[in-house]
Amino acid sequence: MARCLAVDYGASSVRVIDVALDDGGLTARELSRRPNASVDDGGRFWDHDGLFAAVDEGMAAAAASGPAPLGIGADSWGVDVVLVGADGRPAMRPRAYRDPYFNGWMERWLAGHADEAAVFAATGIPLMAINTLYQLYAAARLEPEAMKATRHVLLTADYVHYLLSGEAANERTLASTSQMLTLDGAWWQTALDSLGLPAGALGPVVRPGTLLGGLRPDIARRHGFGATRVVAPAAHDTQSAIVAVPAVEAGDWAYISCGTWSIIGAVSPRPFVGPDAFAAGLGNETGYGDTYCVQSTVTGLWLIQEILRGLADGSTAASLAAEAAAEPPFRSIVDPAHPRFMAPADMAAEIRAACREASEPVPDSRAAVARCAYDSLALNYRFTLADLQRVTGRRFDRVHMVGGGVRAGLLNGLTAAATGLPAVAGPIEATAIGNAITQFIALGVLPSWEEGRRLVARSFPPVVSEPHPLPGLDEAVRRFDRLRQRRRNTA
Repeated sequence: MARCLAVDYGASSVRVIDVALDDGGLTARELSRRPNASVDDGGRFWDHDGLFAAVDEGMAAAAASGPAPLGIGADSWGVDVVLVGADGRPAMRPRAYRDPYFNGWMERWLAGHADEAAVFAATGIPLMAINTLYQLYAAARLEPEAMKATRHVLLTADYVHYLLSGEAANERTLASTSQMLTLDGAWWQTALDSLGLPAGALGPVVRPGTLLGGLRPDIARRHGFGATRVVAPAAHDTQSAIVAVPAVEAGDWAYISCGTWSIIGAVSPRPFVGPDAFAAGLGNETGYGDTYCVQSTVTGLWLIQEILRGLADGSTAASLAAEAAAEPPFRSIVDPAHPRFMAPADMAAEIRAACREASEPVPDSRAAVARCAYDSLALNYRFTLADLQRVTGRRFDRVHMVGGGVRAGLLNGLTAAATGLPAVAGPIEATAIGNAITQFIALGVLPSWEEGRRLVARSFPPVVSEPHPLPGLDEAVRRFDRLRQRRRNTA
């Protein structure tokens, strides 16, 4: 049996997953979990010390339950960074991308350095105020002493690898979320020149599957993991999830990674950076195996997570989805990509306000609010997939849905109905499994990505939702198109 530990830093939890390969099959078992949310303390911050404790707990559980893992690697959300000082500690308190601290800095950077089209042509990434470039530009102006004291700029999973191994490296799929990496994988000099970072603070860009070295001696001794290697997987969680898509059948497919964000896209051998891709809001993240992931990133199950947070009554995503499934479809819809849903104080109230302003029926119950969110996500998937097909010239025959969001069968069925494509759901633990597959390939346990996908399909058979017509869908499509065009015309 071969084991790897996949450390999955998500916006709602940090987990260590034991992924084992035995007798031709994969298993995934959660060893530790710690709830995660940014700390509201005069701003929004990440508690990295507390989060890393979950990693140590997971390693302790692994040591008590079997042979030492061959490897350990981390994946995380994108864009957020830790500025590491000479003492190995953060030079400033790590902020979360939803912190109002960063408001307005993208516009200031653009005014002084490059226009939007030039940024997109260089990086292939849509402009979002949360991107690392604008976070660092804000820090350079507001906390210049911290920037001067910075030895390493590490995105979240890179920082976890640094804590594990002592090696400071920037993994390429994660770095591509920063808007600071060119399409050929080099740091963009225009971005670097604007920040005034110390020389070498942005280190070498490494490919997914790079062996970073062994564990720090104290960690290795504590857990008895002397031979365990630290491996950089596809460190952006979306890209790890795509590695685990069980796309083994003939035909062309798209993916939806269903988590806090919805990432809708397709794997491509080349990027798309023309005016049509720019206008459609499509981006080109670096993927595993010298691929590009042509995709759109929009607000996803954050809507449901925030509705639940507002309820604060012990309801779960599963119970709320069950309540929503009993509501009539497409009674009320909103545009999930609208900036108003980025960080509202009360998500349910914001959804109701958006409906009221758009002359949509205002949801009159918690179930109706949740149904509005699910219906709106599925409609957004439909339009985004249409944009993707138009820009790339491809025609998809199915959509693979991966991640924790596929637990909600309601969303899978709605996606099939709205897109007119079979929705192939699973695996739920795609991010951790894809993380581990990259490790197994790097460590010589698996020969290829293709073999990894075949293993996933055998070990975690997906559930297929066929498209079926739903009452009110055609009219809802027309209403949603108006909402979408209104946002684009006022951007």
